[in-house]
Amino acid sequence: MDKIYSEGEVMKLRGALLAIPFVMTATSAFAAPVATVNGVSIQNSEVQAIMAMNPSLAKIPHAHKDIVQNLINMELLYQYAERQGLQHSGTVKTRLALANRQILANAAVDQYVRQHPIPETDIRAAYEKMIQTMGKEKYKVRQILVKTKGKADEILTQLKNGHRFSALARKNSIDKANAIHGGQLGWIIPSMFVPSLARAIETAPIGKPVGPLKSDFGYRIIEVQAAHALTPPPFKAVQDRIKTQLSEQEAARFVTVLRKKAKIIIHR
Repeated sequence: MDKIYSEGEVMKLRGALLAIPFVMTATSAFAAPVATVNGVSIQNSEVQAIMAMNPSLAKIPHAHKDIVQNLINMELLYQYAERQGLQHSGTVKTRLALANRQILANAAVDQYVRQHPIPETDIRAAYEKMIQTMGKEKYKVRQILVKTKGKADEILTQLKNGHRFSALARKNSIDKANAIHGGQLGWIIPSMFVPSLARAIETAPIGKPVGPLKSDFGYRIIEVQAAHALTPPPFKAVQDRIKTQLSEQEAARFVTVLRKKAKIIIHR
C-alpha cells in the first residue's frame, strides 16, 4: 500500500520550506501549478521542494501524487481557518511568530554552513580518527541487565551451575528489548560503549560470562560468544555522514560565538 502522508507531516514540511536553500530552475514545467483550490494555485515548486527535503520519497511509488493530495487538504484547512478568523487568535499569532523565528534561524544556519564548507582534508581526518577508534575486532555479545549486584551475583551462580544464559536473560533482564532474544546484542564494536564496558568486552574469554559490571542502568553480566576481524567501511560509504556531522559541529560553534557576543539576561 502506498504511504499517505498526514496533513500534520505536510504542514511541517511546508512550514520548513523557506528554511531550506533550494535552487529552482525557472522553467514553465517547474513553476506550473499542480492543483487549484478555490482559485488558489498549488505550485509544482512546492511539491519538488518537499521531495528535495526528503530524498527517500523518490523511492516511494506515487509519492508525488500523495504530496499533491495532502497539499490540497492543507490548503482547504488553511482557507477554512481564515474564514473562521483563527489567524487573529493570540495563540495562533504566538505560534506563527515562533515559526517565523525558527525559519529565519534555520536559514541563518544554512547560510553559515554554505559559507563555511568543510574541507576534504577535515573529512578524511575525521574518517581516519573514526577508523582508529573502531578498533580491529567486532564481537558477538549477549547480556543480562539487572537492578542490583545481589541479583547479578545470584544469576552468575546459576550460570556456573549450568543454567542457560538465554533462559536467564529472558526471565531476569530488565533490558526487555534484548531479553526476548535471550539477551542478544548482536555484533557490536566496543568503542560504541562506555570505556569500562568496552574493555570488559575486549578482554572477556569467549563463551564465559563476565560480571557483575556496574553501569548507570544497573549491573550487567555479559558473554562474548565470538570475535571477528573488523573491516572498516570505505571512505565513500561514510563521507557524506561525516560531512554532515562536521557541519553540525561547525553550526554549533557558530551559535556559541553568537552567544558569547550577545548580552543575555535570563529572568527568574
